[in-house]
Amino acid sequence: MATKWNLLFPEGKSKAVTFSYDDGLVHDRKLVELFNTYHVKGTFNLNSGELGRIEVENINGVKQENSTVTAKEVRQLYNGHEVASHTVTHPSLPALDTSVMSYEVITDRKNLEDIAGYIVNGFAYPYGTYNDTVKSVLDMCGIQYARTVNSTHQFELPTNPLEWNPTCHHNDDKLMELAKEFCEEDDIYRRLRLFYIWGHSYEFARNNDWDTIENLLKYMQPYLSDIWVATNSDIITYYNAFKQAKYYADGSTIINTSGIDLYFEGNDGPIVVKKFTELSI
Repeated sequence: MATKWNLLFPEGKSKAVTFSYDDGLVHDRKLVELFNTYHVKGTFNLNSGELGRIEVENINGVKQENSTVTAKEVRQLYNGHEVASHTVTHPSLPALDTSVMSYEVITDRKNLEDIAGYIVNGFAYPYGTYNDTVKSVLDMCGIQYARTVNSTHQFELPTNPLEWNPTCHHNDDKLMELAKEFCEEDDIYRRLRLFYIWGHSYEFARNNDWDTIENLLKYMQPYLSDIWVATNSDIITYYNAFKQAKYYADGSTIINTSGIDLYFEGNDGPIVVKKFTELSI
């Protein structure tokens, strides 16, 4: 069965790229503009209780903008991207009582759904801290995936969506090396490969290195026609649809029980199994 039904990404692609950025500071405005210019998608993890904060920090004697985007602008600013949860007030979740932890997660989710106008099912761990209790609370609160800060330098899909480790941070010394490996090297077996970059937009402003992300986007531009450009939620939703599919015992037929078209590797090119249909080979 596995040799007959090897999953591909939408449109028969074997590579995908996604970006994840935290905290919702006003520097997201420039980052979204860059993403739109270079036709990639980002997932933006917001603290609903911090939206609209006006603040300037003094960092090493230098004033730094630390204000956040407003709730009013969220829907338009992140249009075409994804809004995901990051708790209401950005606490380290393992330090909290379970009830407080639950409040931080479910309230942020509800607030963001009211603001964005769609289901919010993604999450990023504040400070990257979590444990099994935190993961259980996220699951109970309807969170489908949660991003860590643990770089793998790999291009794998998550084995546990509530412990989704990214490929690397945008300031990783190996960023461009990984980008070249991802874009230029082809897997003869057409196994799925996901390049997952994360960070905070304010880091570009504070380090005066917006070129870091723009150079990456410029480099990847010629390759994007062969890469699925997706949000975190796009990827998890697609992967979950695949896992919910049903197969005949002899592997001859697949039943797509989801509302999403699924793509598989075929002898003569990609095979598409339309939503709510079955296909035999």
